[in-house]
Amino acid sequence: MGFYGWADWPHFFPVAFNRLPAGDMVSVINNKEFEIHASQVNHLIPCIGLRLECKTSGKVLAYSCDTEPCAQVIRLAKKADVLIHEANGHIHGHSSALQAGDIANQAEAKTLYLIHYPTGENPTDNLVKDAGLRFSGEVHLAEDFLALEL
Repeated sequence: MGFYGWADWPHFFPVAFNRLPAGDMVSVINNKEFEIHASQVNHLIPCIGLRLECKTSGKVLAYSCDTEPCAQVIRLAKKADVLIHEANGHIHGHSSALQAGDIANQAEAKTLYLIHYPTGENPTDNLVKDAGLRFSGEVHLAEDFLALEL
């Protein structure tokens, strides 16, 4: 992150970094309200996916940013109420909407939200349909500032 020199930007909010050990299902937070696990995913640069479990409601949200399909995301999303997964396309280090649907299906997630999808002229027309070819649950396109209540 130092590459961007953001620490010297005026009025930039403080950022605290906590190193996580490399691995699968690493415990990040475990308190009376939440348990959060992280796993490395398959991307060109280091990226993680997260599993957030709300202990009071029993609800689970899984999130993966840039990644090729991998077993780590399936484990993170196992029986999740919501899986938020990228759908940038068949590009090295990324997943397509069809692949995100397949991951949601294998994980037995209930609902899939697609993020980080292509931009340009009508790029989103078939994304929900493509994911639905492999996943029978609800599929939505996430939008900026989307708020979900679990």
